[in-house]
Amino acid sequence: MLKLFRRRKGLSCDQVLEVLQSYLDGEIDAGTANKVAAHLDECTDCDLEAGVYDRIRTSLAARVEPVDAGVMSSLESFGARLAAGDIPDSDPDET
Repeated sequence: MLKLFRRRKGLSCDQVLEVLQSYLDGEIDAGTANKVAAHLDECTDCDLEAGVYDRIRTSLAARVEPVDAGVMSSLESFGARLAAGDIPDSDPDET
């Protein structure tokens, strides 16, 4: 909750999460990359999220067999929904 009251210069957490995957893949311009890196240095939550994405990417890259495009699309969609907070805390079937 303390995070809500901290003000940071540069990019917000939402802005970082929008470009995080592109940042990790080296697909954004140097200026934006520097801003993302500065934010990650200050924000533990976003840095942890970057670590999760990086571990997923590293694990997928280490696979010998190619990942099915549909599976990859579903995983990317899930990651985006998770980053946006659109994943419910509980299983809807439990209620």
